[in-house]
Amino acid sequence: MSAPEIDAKYDVYKELQADIQKLYTMKQTSLSQFNENTLVKGELDLLSEEDSVFKLVGPALTKVDLGEAVGNVAKRLQFIESEITKLDNQIAVKQGEQTKVGDEVKALQGSLAQKAATAAQQIADEHS
Repeated sequence: MSAPEIDAKYDVYKELQADIQKLYTMKQTSLSQFNENTLVKGELDLLSEEDSVFKLVGPALTKVDLGEAVGNVAKRLQFIESEITKLDNQIAVKQGEQTKVGDEVKALQGSLAQKAATAAQQIADEHS
């Protein structure tokens, strides 16, 4: 293997690292949304059927049935949980790929270093 081939593998490694960082950012956003919706669910659980719930639609507040609001928040929480699970799976796959490529880079670097050491030893032996 040559240095350009090692550089190409290292570029793949860096690209995977960038992908993992993007996935972590997306997961962080989803976790924030999950926490916000969990708080909303907690607030809705404190209300009774006689209480009014309003939803902001554009510039206006619209009255919403409490049962409908609770159902919507529950569905939203389920969706966000599934998104977090998908992101966790994608992160695990990318980390596995990154580890594999990292091991390949290390092996190539070791091979290249061994070849350089052998060549240096041959030159030294010729001049002795």
